[in-house]
Amino acid sequence: MCQEPPCNAPSGVALTAETAFIDALTASGCIPTAGLWSWLAPGVTGIGFGIKGLDGRYRVANQALERLLGSGSDHLAGRSEGDFLPPELLAQALRCDQCIVDGAPAASLELPLPANRPGRRCLWLKLPVLAPDQTLQAIASIIHERGPALAEVPTREALASLRQANRQLQRTVDELEQVASTDKLTGTWNRRRLEECVRHEMDRLKRYQQPLSLLLLDIDLFKRINDVHGHNTGDQVLQALGSLLRSRLRGTDSLARWGGEEFVVVCPNTRRETAALLAERVRSEIADSSFPGVGKVTASLGVAECRPEETWEQWFARADQALYRAKKGGRNQVQLAPEAHPALIEEYVVANFVQLVWRPTYECGDERVDRGHRQLFADANELLSAILSGQAAASVDRVVDHLLADVLQHFADEEAVMAAAGFPGIEEHILLHRQLIDQAQQVVAQYRAGDQSVGAVFQFLAYDVVTRHMLGADRQFFPFLHANDGLSSGIRGERRRSEQRRQADGQSTPPLAGQA
Repeated sequence: MCQEPPCNAPSGVALTAETAFIDALTASGCIPTAGLWSWLAPGVTGIGFGIKGLDGRYRVANQALERLLGSGSDHLAGRSEGDFLPPELLAQALRCDQCIVDGAPAASLELPLPANRPGRRCLWLKLPVLAPDQTLQAIASIIHERGPALAEVPTREALASLRQANRQLQRTVDELEQVASTDKLTGTWNRRRLEECVRHEMDRLKRYQQPLSLLLLDIDLFKRINDVHGHNTGDQVLQALGSLLRSRLRGTDSLARWGGEEFVVVCPNTRRETAALLAERVRSEIADSSFPGVGKVTASLGVAECRPEETWEQWFARADQALYRAKKGGRNQVQLAPEAHPALIEEYVVANFVQLVWRPTYECGDERVDRGHRQLFADANELLSAILSGQAAASVDRVVDHLLADVLQHFADEEAVMAAAGFPGIEEHILLHRQLIDQAQQVVAQYRAGDQSVGAVFQFLAYDVVTRHMLGADRQFFPFLHANDGLSSGIRGERRRSEQRRQADGQSTPPLAGQA
């Protein structure tokens, strides 16, 4: 971005209002080198200077260039060389343009200019103006009129001077590109730059099948911040959030302010599960931070993985729908957009992807089963914490092993309780346990072989094995646990009080009679 104070464009520079490049060139004052302005200023050493787009129409030109090309009182802005040059001179100029398009670092020709004043020769140098990705963006023209005094200047020195001007011009173009792609308030990318990135990443997804995910973040109750504390404070919150996000995201992620209090993060080579973990880490960081003038602020996030067949608008809409569910569900949470198969929607509407919360309504009344369920919830949250805090792989592996061992023990305990209760569907339920165990062991094995992410392990163990199974299949046998409710509830209450006393005394809990 420009480091010098804004300055006004020379009066002799013709501008095209519809061109963002020229708007930034003049209005923002982002020409950091005084020497480059001297090329643009009217009447300086009689050197003509101008820049034209790849459509051949000039975007900017000084008075000297307009005089040399014979435009008279008409400005060159928006017009091409063909409007002024005779056919034989135009053909020579177009051949130089083609050299630049073909990749030449420079092209020059000598010809009489203005065409209506024969006998005066001019050196016309054409140079490429390259974008940051080295693609051709425009063509610069510098015309050096060879008068009697100027004819003695060595060509080598003239070319060196002109190349220096081109380097200055390139630096200016780079700075203008930075200005044009950055949100002024937060320093993040703006929507224009984000959409360029999205097109590139979606092309990689389609060509190389590399996964791609999107995070859509919205500050909760931001209007209240503006109404209560003022818009200046609201701007400070946005700036602080932009800095926080930049420091917490991965180097491969792209952050942009979408508008207002909304931010977008594009996550290349990232599956939905990993993106959800990243979103939860971001949400947690925001909730734990203090923002200037307001203190605590929260944010809601929607996460969507891009499908190869969908457009950017469709992908964004799914992330926006997930964000809406996060807002409607109470804010300060992460919600995931559906995957390609609608049958999988249950997986993430059962509970948030974030921390699992045990609720009294989940209890079945049998302390052994309820204790096992609570332990699995705690294990799943411990795994999530290990992942989000960036613990070493060996530490995460230990948590995974512990969770898997508790699943095996709980399934065994649950089957004993079902048998004692006389549950008629016990055989089908045991078969379901075996299938879940086999799948869990397979996912863990794939993770250790490097074929699955740790996010996928968490997704399966925490949701398929713990949450979905407990809130789905397990509830089928709960009614059979209360057949002798009057007797069993008293026994359960006494066992619960005995267990609490033992725990208070620091004693281990022995097996419950009749449930081993």
